[in-house]
Amino acid sequence: MEALALDSALELGAGGEARVMAVPGDGSLVAKLYHEPTLAKARKVALMMANEPALDASAAALAWPRDLLLEAGGGFAGFLMERAEGPRVFELYNPSTRRHAAPRSDYALLHRIGANLAAAFEALHERGYVIGDVNESNVLARPGGAVTLVDVDSMQVPDRANGTVLRSRVGKPEFTPPELQGRSFADFDRSPEHDRFGLAVLLFLLLMEGTHPFAGRMADGSEAPPVEERIRRGLFPHGMHRDVDPPKLAPDASILHPGLRSLFVRAFVDGHRHPAARPAAAEWRAALSAAEAALETCGENECHRFGAHLERCPWCERAALLGGRDPFPATAEPKPERKPRGSNRDGGVALPAPAPPRPPVRVRPVSILGNAKPPASSLAVHPALGPSGVRHPLPWVFPFAAVALVAPAPLWAVSLMAALVAVAGLVFGPRGRFSRHTVGVSAAFLLLSLLFLGVVGAASGSPDPGGLGDIWSTDAHTLPAGVSARLGSASTMYPVDAQPEMLNRAEAERELAERLYHARVEEAHGVRIALWVRADGTVDPNVSQNRTDEHRDLATAATYALRMLRFRPLTNQGAPIPAIVWIGIDFDRPVPALGP
Repeated sequence: MEALALDSALELGAGGEARVMAVPGDGSLVAKLYHEPTLAKARKVALMMANEPALDASAAALAWPRDLLLEAGGGFAGFLMERAEGPRVFELYNPSTRRHAAPRSDYALLHRIGANLAAAFEALHERGYVIGDVNESNVLARPGGAVTLVDVDSMQVPDRANGTVLRSRVGKPEFTPPELQGRSFADFDRSPEHDRFGLAVLLFLLLMEGTHPFAGRMADGSEAPPVEERIRRGLFPHGMHRDVDPPKLAPDASILHPGLRSLFVRAFVDGHRHPAARPAAAEWRAALSAAEAALETCGENECHRFGAHLERCPWCERAALLGGRDPFPATAEPKPERKPRGSNRDGGVALPAPAPPRPPVRVRPVSILGNAKPPASSLAVHPALGPSGVRHPLPWVFPFAAVALVAPAPLWAVSLMAALVAVAGLVFGPRGRFSRHTVGVSAAFLLLSLLFLGVVGAASGSPDPGGLGDIWSTDAHTLPAGVSARLGSASTMYPVDAQPEMLNRAEAERELAERLYHARVEEAHGVRIALWVRADGTVDPNVSQNRTDEHRDLATAATYALRMLRFRPLTNQGAPIPAIVWIGIDFDRPVPALGP
């Protein structure tokens, strides 16, 4: 492993999910650190690293995860990716910003950008990915019309080992197909047909001067509904819809190559009720390349390129319509004092040369330097561990007091232990505050809990009135015949030299059987547990995750039983690394006899 120190002063930007920081000494990389890193995000990044799409770098690229980043304690923090620069695609399809972002550009360049964008979609779909969050801000332009897709970790990722997908939970209404409008993206798996709608919207914006395909005027003179409603109703004005007309200043759809016009009709008219009719990315790539090859050059302005199917230059006509404001001026206009992102002194699109191929992926520990302190939760290992600081514990006391009054005896022990944690957080937590009132309430609750436990213990004559031995004790128990637990093979999607090997499987299975039986787990078939295995092969007892929301007792018992597991240290290129390891569990217990 290679340690990496990041400086908060080098932060490039931040969003609701993560922040991006420059890597000192390496201008080709940036680090993305999640505010709330989880095992699911770590698995998603690991799956992406193991299944990278193949792309022609001269046409399209992806800001793909390269190395995993771990915080000092070994927990997942984020990942490294190659740095991507250049103007966003909306800076090129908008005529006003295009004059500065890419002076002396022409219609052929926009066709080439569209074809390269379609090639990126095609490569992702071939590997089983669905972008989901298609929008104008996630595509950067590079010299010559090449593109780079960013924020790729938000896409839907296939998990072939489980036969499931890790969903994309975000999206913009302007690029969302009609059948998904108003739905929660977290509730269903998306398909390539959904991406095809968003791709068609992006291409229409690119070739129609930034006019949205569903922008228009209602034919009856009424106010147009929001874009989400127009998409839901299929109000595509360029497909001869009788209820809506194109915007007054929008380019006429006749500027589009006939082959492209037919594809847009398939995407927005035929595909409105039949999503499978939407053109695939490969069809768009071929049609855009053919349309670019058919462009002619205007005799008045060499930057005016238009389709051979037109009799006159539409850009000369449009410049006259807009009072001399030429969409593709032959000479660059004076630039403002502040140079916009993506332009350089010579007027071209600024982007460093493509980085050379990188060595195989690695896992890097990361630390944060500088005076700017990151958010307290930015390097949390898992939601079960909570934020790195302990919040004021007073609200903890009352729900646990209620549990102590109504719960069966075994849960009183859990309530008591949770209260102890609350008081410890009050006294020692970095966010705790000394308060006589809080200390008094906590102390009173502890005394009442001990009193209840003592009374029940005396009444029952049990040396273990709280039932602590049922789950927490490590003493051996005598199990009925037929009770057994079996651990399946261990696996990880992290880049490792060899899959995980358990060194004490039999011992762990015995311990797990005892835990499951005394935790009163009835069955545990086909359940998978995720463990965080340290670089030395030991299990972090604080980090585990049940694959489903069921079997909570199982998750508790497995956490305590499987912490004794030992693995042969996992390595990447010979260096020990920590990783998430998945293990399947099968548990059998005897069926009670019915009758004599």
